[in-house]
Amino acid sequence: MQPDYAAPGSYRAGRRRVTVRRPNNTTFNAQLYYPATATGDNTPYDGRGAPYPAISFGHGFLQPPERYRSILEHLATWGYFVIATESALDLFPNHRAYAEDMRYCLTYLEQQNADPASSLFGQVATELFGVSGHSMGGGASILATAADSRIKAVANLAAAETNPSAIQASANVTVPHSLISGSADTITPLSNHGLRMYNAGFAPKLLPVIQGGWHCGFQDTSIIGCDSGPLPRATQLQLTRRLLTAFFELYLRNDLTAWDWVWGDGVLKDPLIQLTAESGIVLEPDFTTRYATTPRLIEHRLFLRNRSRYPQQYAILIDGNQWQTEARPAPTPVIPPDASLQIAIAVRVPRVRRPAFDVARVRALSLRDGGTLATAYVRTIYP
Repeated sequence: MQPDYAAPGSYRAGRRRVTVRRPNNTTFNAQLYYPATATGDNTPYDGRGAPYPAISFGHGFLQPPERYRSILEHLATWGYFVIATESALDLFPNHRAYAEDMRYCLTYLEQQNADPASSLFGQVATELFGVSGHSMGGGASILATAADSRIKAVANLAAAETNPSAIQASANVTVPHSLISGSADTITPLSNHGLRMYNAGFAPKLLPVIQGGWHCGFQDTSIIGCDSGPLPRATQLQLTRRLLTAFFELYLRNDLTAWDWVWGDGVLKDPLIQLTAESGIVLEPDFTTRYATTPRLIEHRLFLRNRSRYPQQYAILIDGNQWQTEARPAPTPVIPPDASLQIAIAVRVPRVRRPAFDVARVRALSLRDGGTLATAYVRTIYP
């Protein structure tokens, strides 16, 4: 059964305030959300599933992290550390410094993970870092990702243009990124912000637009100066929880069960989400049929095209079949950008009562990020 990523995970969510030290020895406060045995502030930590991936979250302009508490707690219930800086809450924030603080939050978790005296010693999966954020924090998450190779994935909410430019920095993002937006956003309109970041970036990239979603609908509460929209806040937050959690489950945990709610029918068939996406992988044709007149080995031929800007190697995954089926080669050699490789899918037609047929799903999975894939189907008929 497909998990409901909008529902709480198997943990409770705790929260505590921590102090993060910058390289120049100045400090700032951050809120750390964590898997816990009870919900609330300073509740006991639950380390059953440790080490946990971690996400650095950036708040919007003049919006303290408390306004995003439902989303941050939700991610913690799914087994993530989520650290949200309280810096840059002034009237004239420095966006570059803000993005650096988001990165320093990840450094704080690295340091705690390596410190035998810390309660987080050995508890953080420091090779599985992601970033997120809303509005100004969403733009800062792009700046942070473009500058920090530790970050493996970024998914933000109504990302706003920043200074320096998050739009320009999008071209330097080399990891999967999702720009979750609202169609009714009047503060950071999609055409001026998220869409321009999407167009400037490279695959794998996604632009899920919540229909009727509005800028402040990504927060738990609004303030004077917020916009409003036709979609109820509770519905927008539910969709946001689902999109964020599925994305990080796919790209930080490489759980392919989540793929359907990132790239597949889970999101494509939801009338409240309009998805524009580019995976950088093409498997052609997407359905092929071959006939066998006698029990024998028969081959289907697929072409795997690398349309990303990186050399890529792929695992070829086959499932759903009853007859013996294998891919050649599997895994593939490294395929250069804009190049293709022929994949043979060999099916052993057994001695069975005729007529008979078998269908196999073939997926080409990027070994670069462990979550992006293309799908095709092969049908073998023994008439």
